Amino acid sequence: MYRLSLLISLLLCLLSCKTTQVVTTSADTVTDYYIADTEVTNLRAYPDNKEDKSITEMIAPYKVEMSKEMDITIGMLPQEIKKGKPNSSMGSWFCDILHAASERVYDGKVDFALQNYGGLRVPSVSKGPLTKGKIFELMPFDNKLVILSLSTDQLKELCDLIADSGGWPVSYGLSMKMDRKKATDIKINGEAINKGQMYNVAITDYIANGGGGADFLKEIPQHDTGFFIRDVVIEQLEMMMDNGTPITVDKTKRIK
Repeated sequence: MYRLSLLISLLLCLLSCKTTQVVTTSADTVTDYYIADTEVTNLRAYPDNKEDKSITEMIAPYKVEMSKEMDITIGMLPQEIKKGKPNSSMGSWFCDILHAASERVYDGKVDFALQNYGGLRVPSVSKGPLTKGKIFELMPFDNKLVILSLSTDQLKELCDLIADSGGWPVSYGLSMKMDRKKATDIKINGEAINKGQMYNVAITDYIANGGGGADFLKEIPQHDTGFFIRDVVIEQLEMMMDNGTPITVDKTKRIK
């Protein structure tokens, strides 16, 4: 499975990057652009509608091996889900699954889960059978799932970053308002945040290590769950299907 995952990741990540920065300079400015936070358009090019037989033959054995695993259905989406800001059906659905998975693998309470906007790499997923391959397309990066314990000040700074970015996907448990690119009325599980209390967030190691502008998180101790986010989401969906639990999409607006 590891060999197969590595092969798939290499193929899917040829045109993407986890933490690489493109730096542009001028006489007055230095600006960092995180590739993982950019919009992506997927294009399939078939010159003259003709296949290159040499390439087809070269990838055939790998395609067969990949298809055996990636074409497995792990759930049924009740509706098409789409990516967007500040809220979206895709973002809420993904983070809700991640939240549930995090509570399963972490020995402690998880208050909410989040994902940076650029970490979800497809614009939509169609209604109907959901396959493992689609999750790999949705999140091709080998990002680890980590848990951070945040003070109220650190939580406010994280929510300010979300507001400044126009909104990130967040799970149930967190709600907030955006006012002039600042977070206001932040609530955890419906209650205003309390000074002196710590809050546990399930997050990608990309963000926890400072990606996406979250430099202030780098010094916070991390609990590494040992799981790739993509894998723990797949496992959660498989468990739901085995238990007969249907996939649902919560349309509640978490960011207003």
